[in-house]
Formats: sequence, structure tokens, C-alpha cells
Amino acid sequence: MNRSRTPFTLALTIVATMTLTSCSQEAIDPSEFVYAEDGRLYFANGDELSLWGVNLQPCLSWEYHSLFKLIGLPETAETLKKATDDALDEIEKMRCDVIRAHLVPSDFADQDGNLVETVYLDLLDYMVAEAAKRDIYVYLSFLNPHMSYDIDVEDPSQHSPSVVPDTFLNDFERKELTIDPVFIEKSKTYVTQLLNRRNPYNQKTYKNTPEIALWEIANEPIYYSYKEIKETRNYDVFKKWAKDAGLEDNEESYFKFRHDRTLEYINAMYDTVRATGTVQPIVWNCNWHRMIRGRRDVFDAIAKSKVEVVSFCNYPGQSILKRPYTKNPEDLSRHDFADFLRKSYTEKDWYDWALTPEFMKKAKVVYEFETFYNYSSYLYPAQAEFFRAMGVQSATMWHYSMPAYAPYRNGSHHLSLTSTPPKAMAYAIAGQTFRNTPLYHDYDTESPTEKIGENVMYSYAKDASLYSDADNYLHTGDVSSEQLPKPHQSVKRITGLGSSPLVEYTGTGIYSVEISEDKIDITIEANATHLKPLWGKDFLKEIVTQLDYETAHPFELKLDNWSASGSKVSRIEANGGSSVPLIGDKLKFEALPGRYTISR
Repeated sequence: MNRSRTPFTLALTIVATMTLTSCSQEAIDPSEFVYAEDGRLYFANGDELSLWGVNLQPCLSWEYHSLFKLIGLPETAETLKKATDDALDEIEKMRCDVIRAHLVPSDFADQDGNLVETVYLDLLDYMVAEAAKRDIYVYLSFLNPHMSYDIDVEDPSQHSPSVVPDTFLNDFERKELTIDPVFIEKSKTYVTQLLNRRNPYNQKTYKNTPEIALWEIANEPIYYSYKEIKETRNYDVFKKWAKDAGLEDNEESYFKFRHDRTLEYINAMYDTVRATGTVQPIVWNCNWHRMIRGRRDVFDAIAKSKVEVVSFCNYPGQSILKRPYTKNPEDLSRHDFADFLRKSYTEKDWYDWALTPEFMKKAKVVYEFETFYNYSSYLYPAQAEFFRAMGVQSATMWHYSMPAYAPYRNGSHHLSLTSTPPKAMAYAIAGQTFRNTPLYHDYDTESPTEKIGENVMYSYAKDASLYSDADNYLHTGDVSSEQLPKPHQSVKRITGLGSSPLVEYTGTGIYSVEISEDKIDITIEANATHLKPLWGKDFLKEIVTQLDYETAHPFELKLDNWSASGSKVSRIEANGGSSVPLIGDKLKFEALPGRYTISR
């Protein structure tokens, strides 16, 4: 991913390189990295950044104990690396180009914040290196101080011990992140050691890995209210601050304290990262919509801070269900979220703060989002257009269901190429929509869930979406020849589910078609049958989605510049290939799930 820059940017790079070399043992060339400038993010070659992907987290013990373990897989590096490879292969097929993981230091940091070699640190190294091989960027959040896994999924109050028993996280609460000086110093040690760590799989230090696009200081930081802090050991810290400042012990003074401490913390952690020579843009996490309510002091501090990027999440439907929602699931697939998107864009207590002059100086990313108990085909593309209107340049869904356990999974957050085909196709369409929609475009608040444009269609009413341009055609479900936007005959990549003017197929798996001058490569995923509702609460106890690799369906390509005459179809298998007969005088054959090549 080494890219060149404009002469002006290159001149700045030369100065920065000289400076970094003088203060670090390792020379870092900023011209190889994603960078921020004037409230926007750019690839190293100067092109405006646009990344679409998922949260992927084989490097979290939470992932193993909450998911892998429940289907009987061993907690070994070999098992988890194989699962990582399979997941990266799938998200690459879905055209994702970024993965995010929020790290839990209790998986590999001791009482003082020093790194400890564990299977999960090894998995982090492996995931970063393997993603880069596929041209997939990585976005890492240093601190998730609150994510523990459940011994009994039915009883979330029961938690397992941390991987490193004496980790420094055991001594602190989540809300102490920005306040407690001991916690802050140990966090700095951990962050510094991680950035200076040399990854054995690519022989690069983390700070000198251009494939890491963004560093985020903490995942979903939360803050004490005045009432809350009075019940904690941190109350003395506030009282001393107020006394030294000549202020009363009241809520107004506390808001000033919280503002100052938040600003000091963000800048101190920013400086810690930069002291290592790290050049990637740094992110501060602004949490969920309406987080600003009662916390304008915090948001004012964020706006003033040194970080170049802010992040937020987006979960339409999360506030609808009765809590705990894992025990009270509902199918929200046929809920129209037009009003949610409208309010998200226009309401000051929702996300409108991101469009204020203070925050226009910061680049924006969405660290997590999901359609939430929603398996529709329209909502992902609608979210993509909303994100671009907000100035978002990277968006990562929470969180991708890895192939090893995906057939056993359902619930609130479940996306899988093979186990949720309509939703996965909508996700791929949303990615194309995201990349091809201008930043800060004029957002349609009148009808945010119904659109037919030059390149994209999505519809709540039809529960459908598609994308078409000169090179790409993507669709969910059967599409008629009259449906706009129509496919181009010059198309080079087709990804679909069902039939369209270009492909006739009755299987229930996604297919992808890559067209070149003298060859067509086809991949057909397994037929998927849902044995239980995808929105249910089965907790990986038995199969939810049956994947069928043994049933064939006719597959027909309808391309003006390709004919059956002189064409040969081959099935690609591990031990070579085998010829597949065409049906009649059409470019049509019986297709089992798998890989095929058509040659002239």
C-alpha cells in the first residue's frame, strides 16, 4: 500500500521524516501512511480516504468464550488462525477494505501495563499481517476496559477471569479512564509498548505498519456524573481541583473539572502515541447518538483536543426493544427507519453536533454500526448515504460473524456472507454506495429509506437494493430488466443473490462473477436455509442456518459479448479441474456451490 503524494505534501513529509528519525530509533516515512488534513482523511497517495468494513476480533478472549467456545472449538492459536483466515477470505469477497478491533488489555497486559505473550497477542499480530496481504486496512482501538465474557450467556452477571490474572484493568472502573492518574500511567505504558512491538508475522513495528490506518485511544469512554463521582474514590480528586481553583463543590464546578480532565487526558494520550514516532491519525470515540445530552462539557473538550478524528456509532432499533434485549428479541426487519435517519441528521442532541464548525475541523469515522435484529435488504445502503452526508470516511459494522460459528448464530448483531445472504448482499451494495457518494452531500431527509439514483436503488417498501456502474453490478433478490439503475453490458464484476438481467440463478447463496477479455471466474456460495429465526435468541446451542454444498442449480450468464459457442466451463477443485457441460446453446450449466472458470 505504498503510495506517492503531491509535491507539497512530499515536502512536508521530508521534514516530518527528519524529525521522527531524530527522536526514534526507527525511521518512519509518513509518505506511506494514511494522514489527516483540514478535517479530512487521505490515503498516502493523496486520494480522499473511503473505507468500508467490519469489526473482526479473533484477538479478543471475549470472542472465544462468548462464541467459539460455545460450539466446542479449542482455545488454540491454530484454531483461531484458521478461523481468522476464513473470515478474512469472506469479508474480502464482500468487498470490505478495513477491519476494526477494540483491544482488551487484560488479554495481554500485566499489572503495570507491560505486554505479556499470550495467544491473543499472537492473534492480533497474525490478524494485522494477514489483513495486509489482502489489501485490507486495520483500525485499532487501544483500550476497551470493560469487555468481559460470560461464563453463562443466560446469566450476564457471571464473568470469567481475565487472561492475564494480574492485569492493571482489574483495579479500575471504566469511568476512571480519564481521571485516575495511576490508571492513566499504566495505560501509557501499555500503549507505548504495543506501538513499539515488532510483529513477528511481518517484521514491522506497529507504529511503522502503513496498513494500520487509524489508532483510537479508547472504545466507548463514559464519564461520571456529579452525583456518581461523589460515591467514588475519585471524589477527592475533584474536591482538591475545585479547592485549588477557588470553586464551590457543585455540579457547575464539576462540569468544568470534567471538561478539563477530558481535554488533558485526550491530549496526554495523544502525546504518548506521538512520542513513539507514530504518524497515523488518532481518533477519539464519541459513543452513541444522544451521548451529548448532559455532556456538552465533554464534547467541547473533544472539539478542542489534538486528535484529528472523532468516531461515533449508529444502531437503528436499539432503543426500541425492551431490555435486556438479548432476552426480549423482536424482528425489526420490516420497521421503517426513515424517521430515525432523519432525526440523526437534523437533531442537535443526536448527531448534528458533528456538523458544527468546531467539529468540522475533525475527520469522522463510524466505529460501529448495525441494523440490529434487522435482516432487511434496504437499511445498510440507507445508512451508507447518511454516513457520507455526515462526512464519514470509514465505517465498520459490529461485528462480523466468523465462519466457524456463523451457522449457529442469530440475534442482534449477525452478518455473514454465507449464513445471512440477503443482508450480506445489502452490505456489499452499501459499500459501493459509500465509496461513490460525495462527503457532506445534500442529504434527502424527506425520504431517507427510498431512493432510485443514477447508481443506487434502495427501498424499504420493496425490501430491496442494487448498485450499478460501468464496471460493477450488485443486487439482492430477483431483479427485473426494467428495474433502475440498469446493468451496463461493459460490466466487469457481478455480485448477486437471485436472478437479474445478467444472471439467471435459483440457488440461495451469493454468487460473484469476474469478467475479463478471455475468461470469466465464478464463485457460488453454499445454499442457505434458515432453520430458526435469524432474530432469535438461541445462543449458539444448535444449527440456525443450514449450509448446503451438495445441491446444484442451473446458472446462466446473459452477456452480449459472450456466447456459448466456443466457450468451455471448468469447475476448479483442490486436485485440479473438471469439465462441466453447457446446457443447449446458452452460457448455462448445472452449478454446485464452488468455483468455476469459463474460457473462450
